[in-house]
Order: sequence, then C-alpha cells, then structure tokens
Amino acid sequence: MRPVGFFTWNAQSFAERWARRAGMAVMALSRPFAYAASRTFATRFLHTLLRGVSQDRLDLLGEEYFHYVLKPALRSEATEKLLEAVRKGDQIVLVGQLLDHILRPLASHFGIESFISNRLEFRDGHATGRLLSPVVRPRGPFAWIAGGSLDGRISEKKLLHQLGWSKTPERLESALQSSAHPAALTGRAVAALGDVPRVDRLSVRETLGNRHILLVGVTGFIGKVWLVDLLENVSNVGKITLLIRRNRTTSAQRRFEKIVEESPTFDGLQERYGRRLGAFLKEKVEVVEGDVSQPGLGMDEITQARLAKSLDLVVNSAGLTDFNPDLREALASNVDSTLHLLDFLRKCNRAGLMHLSTCYVVGMRDGRVDEELHDNYNPASDPDFDAEREIDSLREMIGRVEERSQSPELTKALRRQALGRGGDPAAVPAVELDGVLKRNRVRWSRNRLVRAGMRRAKHLGWPNIYTFTKSLGESMLSRRGRDLPIAIVRPSIVESSTRSPFAGWNEGINTSGPLSYLLGTNFRQLPTNERKCLDVIPVDMVCRGMTLIAAAVIARKNARMYQLATSAINPVNMGRSIELTGLAHRKYYRRQPGFEHWIKLKFETIPVSKQRYERMSIPMQKAFISSINRAAVTLHMKKAPLARQERDLGRAEKLIELYEPFILHNEHVFECENARLLSAALPPEERPIFEFDPESIDWWNYWINIHIPALRRWCYPLMEGRPLESRTPRELDWSTHTARASAVSGSASPSDPLWRSS
Repeated sequence: MRPVGFFTWNAQSFAERWARRAGMAVMALSRPFAYAASRTFATRFLHTLLRGVSQDRLDLLGEEYFHYVLKPALRSEATEKLLEAVRKGDQIVLVGQLLDHILRPLASHFGIESFISNRLEFRDGHATGRLLSPVVRPRGPFAWIAGGSLDGRISEKKLLHQLGWSKTPERLESALQSSAHPAALTGRAVAALGDVPRVDRLSVRETLGNRHILLVGVTGFIGKVWLVDLLENVSNVGKITLLIRRNRTTSAQRRFEKIVEESPTFDGLQERYGRRLGAFLKEKVEVVEGDVSQPGLGMDEITQARLAKSLDLVVNSAGLTDFNPDLREALASNVDSTLHLLDFLRKCNRAGLMHLSTCYVVGMRDGRVDEELHDNYNPASDPDFDAEREIDSLREMIGRVEERSQSPELTKALRRQALGRGGDPAAVPAVELDGVLKRNRVRWSRNRLVRAGMRRAKHLGWPNIYTFTKSLGESMLSRRGRDLPIAIVRPSIVESSTRSPFAGWNEGINTSGPLSYLLGTNFRQLPTNERKCLDVIPVDMVCRGMTLIAAAVIARKNARMYQLATSAINPVNMGRSIELTGLAHRKYYRRQPGFEHWIKLKFETIPVSKQRYERMSIPMQKAFISSINRAAVTLHMKKAPLARQERDLGRAEKLIELYEPFILHNEHVFECENARLLSAALPPEERPIFEFDPESIDWWNYWINIHIPALRRWCYPLMEGRPLESRTPRELDWSTHTARASAVSGSASPSDPLWRSS
C-alpha cells in the first residue's frame, strides 16, 4: 500500500491529491477484508486508486520512490550478494508485486535485464485503474517469517506456487519485462501524394561532396548547430562560406572566431581536432563580410562575382525572431532579405536557395496545415490582399511615422516630457537635453510602429509582427522566384538538442524558455487548451531535415515547401507538456536542500480555462495587490508596500498574453511528409546520421532529462540576470599547415587540451 499511497499523495493538483487521499483512507479500512477474500482481488482493488494518473507521472514518481524510499532501505548484505551474482553473469529475474514504474529503476540500478511486476493498463497516456494480467499477488500472511534470508533466490516451482500460477506456468515467460525504458515507435510508413517530386535515392554525402554552400545566419541558434553538423558528418563538403555582418567594433572574421572559441557547439569538433581545429576550419570555412538586408547582400561587386560562379546552394537561416519588434527592423530582416537573396540568386550560375521561415506563418486558424506554398497568403482569407501592395503600404506608414517624429509639435511635447513638470531649460545642459530628446524620439517612433504593426498583423489574422513579416517574405519568394530552385523550410518551435552537438544544448532566451521558467515557480494556473498540440522539435532534428533538403535542392529533386514539425506524426498536447514541465522541475527541486525548494515541489501548474485564470490567478492577484498599493498612496505612505510584487505580476500577465496564440488558441497540426519522404530515400548506411524521424522522440525522456535541464543550464540564468557558467575560451591554432594532418588522423592528440555547455 505504501507505494500506491506515495503516488496518490503526489497527484498534480491540490484537489486531486485530497480526493485520492480520501480514497486511500477508505482503502486502508477495507484492505484486510479484500485481502482475506482474495489476494489477487485485493491487489487489483488497491490499484483502482490510480485511475486517471498519467503514465508520465507514474514513471517519474516511480523513479523518485526508488531513489528516496526504496534504495536507502536496501540491506547492504543482500545487495552485495545480488551484485556478486550479476558479476558472475547469472541470468537474474527480479520478481515483485510493485508496479513496473518502481521495479524498472530497481532492476536498472543492479544491471538486471528482466523483471516481473504488476502493470497498469493505459489509455491515451492515463491509467484506467485496471491491472494487466497476470497479476503478481502478495505472498501469504506468514511469508515474512521465511523472508529474512539474505539470499533472495527462489525455485521456479515455489515461485509459481506463491504467485498462484501453478496451473498456468506459461504465464511466467509472458510476464517478463525489460528493464530498458520502452522506446518510442519508429519506422512509420510515408507515402508521396500530389505533385511532390518522387525521390528514389538521395545520398547526402554524394550530393553535398565538393559543393560550395553560402550560409547566412551562422550566429543564430540553428545556424551554428547546422554548420557543426555539416562539418562533423559531411567531411567531404567542398567549402562553406559564412555571410556575417560586421559589428561596430568587431569584424566578421573576428565574430566567427569568437563563436568558435566560446560556443559549446564546437565541443565535438574540438575533441576530434584538438588545437588544430582552427586550421581545419580555415581550410573548410570562409568568412565574408555582408548584410543580407542590404542590396547585393552587403558584399562588394568582386566578392559577389566570385561567389556567383562557384556557389551550389544559399542557405538563409537569418531573421529577426522577436515576436513584436520595430516594424522597420522586421521588414528589413524578414522581407528585404528575401528580395536581395532573389536578386543575388539570379546572378549565380547554378545556386539554389533554402530559406528558413516558421510554421506559424499560417496565423490564427485551426486544422491540419499541408505543405503547400500559397501566393498572397493571409489567414483572414481576404481576396483583395496583395503582398507587394501590403509591403508598400507598410513602408508608407513608416515614412509617415518618421516624418511626424521630426515635427515641431512632437518635438515640443518631447521636450516638455524630458524637462518634467515645471522644468527650466536653462538649468539643464543643452547637450544632455538633446540626448534625452533624441532617445525619447526614437522610443516614440518605435512604440508607434510596434503598435501599428501589431494592429495590422491581427487585422489580417497573424498573432504578431514576426509571423506577419515572415509570411510576407514567403509571398515574395513564391511570386518572384517561381522559376528558381527554391525550398522554403518551416520549422515549428525549435528547442534543445537530443544528440548533436550534444544532448541538451540550447542558447539564449528562446520560445518556450520564459514560459517553462514561470511554470517552475509558485505559479499555479495556466490558461490553455489541453488538447491543443504544442509543436516542439529538437534543433538537431531540424538540422537533419535541413541537410536532407539542402541535398534535394542541389540535386533539383526538392519540393517548394517543407515543414519540420512533430504535431502530425508524434503529437504532445498542452496538457501533457505542462505536466512534463512540472515533473521536470519536481525532479530538480527534489534534489535541492532547503525549505524554498520543498515548497516549490508542492506547487505544480495545472491547465485551466481563460475564465478561471482571470477569476482566480494573476489578474485577480494583481487587482488585489494594486488596491493595497493605492490605499498606501491614499494614506500618504512614502512607498507602496507591494510595488515589486505588482510589477512581477504585470510582467507575468504580459508574458502569458504574448504566448496565448501558441498555448490557448489556434489548434494547428503541421504535416511533415515531404522531409520524411527524403529521409526514406536515404541509403541504409546514412540513415542513422541523417534520418529525419520525429516519431522516434520519447517526450518523457526528452522533456524531463534533456530539455528542461538544458533550459535550466543555458537559459534561466539569463532570465535571472546571472552569468552563464564560466568557461575558458579554447586556444586555437589558426594556421593552415596542420589541418590536413589532423583531418587524416581524425582525432586530437592526447596532450591537446579539451574544452568542455534555449
């Protein structure tokens, strides 16, 4: 009863915990009678208390029960005897009436491959409360007398008798379970439909061998991982040219060198080449200074002409990813860049283009999203919408706002604002006043353009400026690039890596980071649609898809549109993702000492309706605290007592409002069959490296052991204003004469120092 009580005591919500505890009390009273009637019935009856508990929760709580309850109670002498048998190579099977969620970690701890235990039936990831046959019943009431032996071995005949299986000995073999965590289903069939190009065979290494690739956006999260993925797995690639914008004080070449010296993404290459990594990169990688938002990609005529002759592929992974940026910046990054890329592509002899967009350009609509590129697309289905006319209209609006920002009337108002009430212009130095005035003017223009862009985006059916301008960029590629070899790639929400460059790499404050951080605090109720899919995909899975698409574009076997997503093939809904996030935080807090972590362990976020959220969560709390602060002002207190708490609640409220289109509205399901078709065409020897298989992702393991720990390591410190863990920059030899020797040897010298990271 104790492990079942542990499961019921740690349910997700407070109401569920107390309801299950009440059931446990009733069970304790009725247990002796059920046990006397039938030990098998008593076991089945006990586990009905777990009806409705998710398999994810039982798996984590089972691990927790083993590590913190069962493991400390193991007798050292008996443990040593068992380990001795394992070392001898004896074939051992653990047998117990515990659930497999507890016995599996126990078997793994001892290195035992098989066990027999009770198993619950699950439907849609939740327990039905029914035990699967055969049921492992408790031993007899006097078994404890004979159970004190340190040697737990038991004969097959005696075991069958104790389990009540003497008449059906075949049950023993059928009840065996593996101690390995069940793997996700793989190898799902894929079929080519419509006018998608048929690809019988696609070898990545043969196609990309000796090819010249221009990569735009290597300083970003996806760009860095894809570059490293290519260098590690396609060693015969000809040349990779990186287009990097110069900073005010740092050249493009130096920016790349700093990335190599400091970024954890290059750890694998560092281990392979050691200090000769710099020379290897100098041989394979070229850096050119430029800006994709400028005509000619910001390159001089000589560089353009040289690249135009040799390039086989241009990859654009650059783009502004803020949800609601300055409209000028969004147009320059997400629209102007596509126009300049098209102009450059027409100058090239044979280059194709792979352009990264986002699945969420579909905007505020529901249903299945196919992999088709629509000209002049807008979610509101306005028949009069024209993308080019819309872009011109936005530029006119920007011009009007900039013109008004310089008007005498606004200048006068901004000057009054800078001086404050009753301010004396003579008392403020002219230079200082001009500086404040200039900053206020820039802020006014930006705020006006952000609001105008958001209004226009929502009017046309997009949730924010980012998806609005990304879609306009797609429309330009569709309209003006019909005769060019172009593939548009739409990833969904790109998150922590599963294996490349290493498991658990993330960078910056990414899409899900702030929300998952909030779910790790005492925040309780998140307004969401439980059934809505949260389409998350690991960054290295995206990069494998990009490599396949790059090969298809060079081979001229590509479709026009590829979606790299999971919701159609391996969905995880909002209800499950919220619970997995809470369980991952629980696993972390369980290991931490202190009362603060113990409290957080008890608070798990639950999905609620928007109405309940407004009535019982942040909006209500904020209104209550605001009333206290207003009362303090009325009482002429020097400082509002809860000003900080009001600010924090305001930030959390804005954050949830920002994420509502992704967690509450718009039930999207993104198809990804085009990339899976390319994956199916890989030769067998390349599939383990380049296969695009989102169906293989085990969400429980990914969320609890990879993704949330990665956010906690790489992203949460930035949100809290703390520095990331300190690392010594790797020392590199950038000379070229040692690169070939290193490439031949394929590994670093033992004396080479190794450098070890959303």
